[in-house]
Amino acid sequence: MMKNHYFNGQTWANFGDEGNGYLIQKYHFQTIIQQEETTITNTTMTVKAFPLSHVNPFESTAFLIKNKDDYALYLGDTGADVIEKSNNLASLWTTIAPLIKKNQLKGIFIELSFPNEQPDKLLYGHLTPKLLMKELQNLYTLTGTTLQNVQIIITHMKPPTHNYSLIKKQLATDNNLKLNFIFPTQGKKIKL
Repeated sequence: MMKNHYFNGQTWANFGDEGNGYLIQKYHFQTIIQQEETTITNTTMTVKAFPLSHVNPFESTAFLIKNKDDYALYLGDTGADVIEKSNNLASLWTTIAPLIKKNQLKGIFIELSFPNEQPDKLLYGHLTPKLLMKELQNLYTLTGTTLQNVQIIITHMKPPTHNYSLIKKQLATDNNLKLNFIFPTQGKKIKL
C-alpha cells in the first residue's frame, strides 16, 4: 500500500527504492513474513510482524521488536477481538505472555482512539478505554502475573481534543490492574 498508494510520485514523492515515479531512495521496502524474525538492517534489533484486525476486510500489523533480551510491542490500528470477530489480539497476547513472565517485555504501544461513548458500529477498527482494559485483562489472565512492569503507551487518540481528557479519566477509572499508562508528548523521550 505504501508503494502503490502513497510513495507513488503522485500522492507523495516516492521516498522508497522501488515503485513508480522518481525514486528518492530514502527508505528501503522490505517484505516481512508474519511471525518470522527479521533483522533490522544496521542495528542489533530484530522484528516480528503479527496481523491485527482493522475494519473488515482490512488488516493492520503489530511489531514485536527485540534488542538483545528486551522487547517492545508496537500495535498499529486495531479493534478488539470481540468487536472485530477475530482472535488476532488473543493470538498476540499468547505470544507475548512468556516475555512478560520473564520480565523481558518493557512496553506496549497501543492505540486508544475513542471514549467509551463511541458506539461499537462507529469504532472503525479502533479501541475505547473499556475495550482496551478488557483486552489487557485477557493478557493478564494469560500471564498469571502482574503487568505493572510493562509500560502501556497510549497512541492514536482521535480529535476532538476534549476527548483526550475524557479518555484519560475513563482509563484511570477502569484501571483495576493498576497499570502504568503513558500518554506521549511530542519531543519527549519515553524510557522503557
